Amino acid sequence: MLTARLTFCNLLKFVVPLVHKTQAVAQNVGMLIIFIRAIILFVVLLFVFRLMGKRQIGEMEPFELVITLVISELACIPMADRSIPITFGVVAILTMFVIHQVLLLCSKNNTLQGVISGKPVMVINPDGIDMNALNKLNMHVNDLLQAMRAAEFFSLEEVTYGIMETNGQLTIVANKEMQDKQQTLPVPIITEGKWCEEEMKNNGFSRENIIPLLAKEGVKVKNVLLLAIDENDRMTLQTKKSPVRYRDCEVQR
Repeated sequence: MLTARLTFCNLLKFVVPLVHKTQAVAQNVGMLIIFIRAIILFVVLLFVFRLMGKRQIGEMEPFELVITLVISELACIPMADRSIPITFGVVAILTMFVIHQVLLLCSKNNTLQGVISGKPVMVINPDGIDMNALNKLNMHVNDLLQAMRAAEFFSLEEVTYGIMETNGQLTIVANKEMQDKQQTLPVPIITEGKWCEEEMKNNGFSRENIIPLLAKEGVKVKNVLLLAIDENDRMTLQTKKSPVRYRDCEVQR
């Protein structure tokens, strides 16, 4: 009996380290498989994105951005999950590439392009901001002002036309009369009937000083689409129902 116990203990001393070594080898093999799968998928992704063209994220059409996100997700799943054959991931990625090429070909047709990517929308005209166009794009006045600043246009008076392209970029036709004039950064006071409290506080404006200006123009706060004043006290005012107007004003700060 004692001999049997000693034999079993000796066997355990031999088997346990062997099991540990086997598990370690399995883990190393698993890591190697993931490493190889990652390299294969990287090569496939690089090949597909090279064929799709060299566009930055901000220049992509909506369908291109969706396909890019889907391809990225499809690559992650077989890369980490060894139970999924890598060919499934490769086939899915190539399928999305084919869809991209088909949609790209269809977008060359004017009618289909409007369905797939939408159409450019004029959001600024000589009368000012087109709020109906902004509503269709689910944009706010502050979003438009930010897009103008990104295009290095800081005042609505500098812009004759503004067109929101299908890729989300704002194309601006400048007001030639304002090109030679030195412009300062306007401070938004009211946008879409709401006070811009933080901007007003940072630039020394108060409601008490602004309300008389609105009263002089015969405008109520709730009807204001945009009110902005620059360092030279040049006022930009547009209501929700009237064209934009520009005035020189006197505001205490």
